[in-house]
Amino acid sequence: MIDCHTHIGRYKDVRWCGELADWGDVTLEALVGFLDDLGVNRAVLLATYSWDMKNHLPTEYVIEACQEYPDRLIPFCAVEVREKGFEKKLAEFKDMGCVGVGEHTSKLPIDHRLNLRLYRSCGRLELPILIHMAISPSDQYGALDNVKLEGLERVLRQHSNVNFIMHGPGWWRSISADIEDPTIPYPADKVEKPGSAVYLLENYENVYGDLSAASGYNALARDIGFARGFLERLSRKLLYGTDLKGLLEPEYSHMRLLEKANLSSKSYENIYHENIERLVTL
Repeated sequence: MIDCHTHIGRYKDVRWCGELADWGDVTLEALVGFLDDLGVNRAVLLATYSWDMKNHLPTEYVIEACQEYPDRLIPFCAVEVREKGFEKKLAEFKDMGCVGVGEHTSKLPIDHRLNLRLYRSCGRLELPILIHMAISPSDQYGALDNVKLEGLERVLRQHSNVNFIMHGPGWWRSISADIEDPTIPYPADKVEKPGSAVYLLENYENVYGDLSAASGYNALARDIGFARGFLERLSRKLLYGTDLKGLLEPEYSHMRLLEKANLSSKSYENIYHENIERLVTL
């Protein structure tokens, strides 16, 4: 089993103030213990860096941490597209061992010209990118788009050589076509009609859904009947992840929720490890 979305908030001289993420005080050892408790073999460790976040976990530290547990942790890197020379930095991070980009959190339209430069670099370097999507410009961080995900669709069409792993409330709210209030991050109503996120997963080979965090959990739990068919039918496009939700709030267990769906063994294999294994070089 592989968790596609984890963090550490405390490593060496990095200290999070706790304002942006509950995992701000999670140490490397706490993360590995969390994986052990769940029986998870490996995890993607994401860097955090953008002008919109008060605290950062530099990619260099992610690489160091992964070197301490090379058989358990998989390094991704993060760059800020509003800084000069980020393309060169991205290439350096790949040379240092990073196999993907993320968590990308710059608060810009998802199809902004600077983001397009990042996607082109991902294509050249053959790196997948994991993007956090916000629900509105008032959010602290995250890429921006409308509820129909029209900007993302343009990106997917123009950058068919890049694999996009989508995450966050701005993505998962669009599992439903009926969005009465787009400012609500975790809608509770049933999914009567599939939304734009489902459409994109069905129609674009280069987009995947990261099931982690409260956003991914809520997308499934709000309508487990819909979720069962969704997970089974699109099992090759969905990735198991936690964003440490189960560590910090054990009542939110993505694994337990997925088991509740009673999927086929092949669907579980896809979601738990085979999809991420197809996306990154392990």
